[in-house]
Amino acid sequence: SQLKCQQSGSCDINIQTRRLCPYCRLKKCFDIKMRKELILSEEEKKSRYGMKLAKQHKKITDRSNDQKSLAIVPTVLRKRKNLIIKSISQDIVTYSLCKMQRFDYNHILHDDHRILLNNIHNAYQFVVDVHDFSYIERYTSSTPFSQFINDETVVHESLINFFKCIPEFKQLDINDQVLLIKSNFVNIIHLHHMMVHSFQDWTSQREHMSRWISKDFHSQVVRTRRYLLPFMDNPLVLKLALIVFIFNINLSTSSDINQDYHYTSKRIFIEFQNFYTNVLWNYLNYLFDEKEAIKAMLTIVMQILRYQTLMVTMSNSVRQTPDCNRFHSLMQSVFGLTSEID
Repeated sequence: SQLKCQQSGSCDINIQTRRLCPYCRLKKCFDIKMRKELILSEEEKKSRYGMKLAKQHKKITDRSNDQKSLAIVPTVLRKRKNLIIKSISQDIVTYSLCKMQRFDYNHILHDDHRILLNNIHNAYQFVVDVHDFSYIERYTSSTPFSQFINDETVVHESLINFFKCIPEFKQLDINDQVLLIKSNFVNIIHLHHMMVHSFQDWTSQREHMSRWISKDFHSQVVRTRRYLLPFMDNPLVLKLALIVFIFNINLSTSSDINQDYHYTSKRIFIEFQNFYTNVLWNYLNYLFDEKEAIKAMLTIVMQILRYQTLMVTMSNSVRQTPDCNRFHSLMQSVFGLTSEID
């Protein structure tokens, strides 16, 4: 009774004009014998629309639907996804991803990926917050290279503790864990260094590095790290990169460094690495458009490769240090001076 036609009450109602005149549309419904109880009130329409939105939200967040969206990941990895999400440190609280809302360019980040990324972020912070990395500020012109190497133990130990929070790494045979640390740490430790020192460029280190290693070593390191400074606002990218690259089995610049390494689970390394590479790629596409995501991925890989050559120089200096037998056992193992990691 509240509806009125603005014309003569005989508007032509079709799929294009049906919303123009509610009166004639309703009249046509009655003319074709539609039952009155099937016609929804405004309140019922709102309720129905709310149910529709809830159903769509459930579909988006449904885990099985999300697995289909990750079809490029090997089946065995998709089956492990629940393990990955649930197993990263039971004691770590999940918070919203920092600044995530600012970068919603391309892709929806599925809830289980969001939880995984949050857990990785929180696991990293949980490990880093219990260590003191201020030793580098206390060096003098008489500080020996051996002290620096031994002090670096805390950085390496904190990274090991982070990887122990990653269920895929933790479930590996202990011998494989040791070999992955020995073969990859020198190549990726600088990513960890940058984050624990809040991306600061320690100018005071230049003098020490010139004395310990070579005149331009520090400037080359700084030049390499500057390519990674764009990730300062999104350090989670580098945390994912750490996980991706810890599963490498032959990324060394030294031709013989891995020749005596006998892994028991090479195939599973590749599966784990593929999974986390996919997570990293999805996250980069969430942060940036596709072109920038590709550029970001190339930057990470290229700077890790460039840093490898610098670490060959540093490793040679370590091996030539007269008192290298006094280095901490972890550092001796990482630099290939011994075969054991405590």
